[in-house]
Amino acid sequence: MDSCEVYGLVIKGTVDIQGLIALEKDANSKALYVSWMVAAPQNNKEITDDVKNVGVGGHLFSIAADKSFEYGYEGFLYGFAANEKLLWHYSKVFGAIHVGILHPYHFMIDTVSAKKIREVYDYEWTDAKI
Repeated sequence: MDSCEVYGLVIKGTVDIQGLIALEKDANSKALYVSWMVAAPQNNKEITDDVKNVGVGGHLFSIAADKSFEYGYEGFLYGFAANEKLLWHYSKVFGAIHVGILHPYHFMIDTVSAKKIREVYDYEWTDAKI
């Protein structure tokens, strides 16, 4: 696989990072690999009960879906959830399918789910560097 491309999510007009995602093209699988993604501490339900910005994960998945379509993978992407709770959250909210082949929390997102993610979690793209 190629090296990771890292994308940051910020609120328009700020440089405060709300979340990050690292993606790798996987031509052999014809899918985009979500190497890792993380919400900033103030947006992470696992860290705080007072989440500042809800939906960061959805917006990060939307970036991944956009890139998957851009690279000709038709929205297909895959990765490994950090734990079972997160895996089932991805399934329920984002339509992820539990694959479980390479890892117990291995998941994939198909074209239909990727399109839905893009409809719900829209954003404005910029090539600005932080």
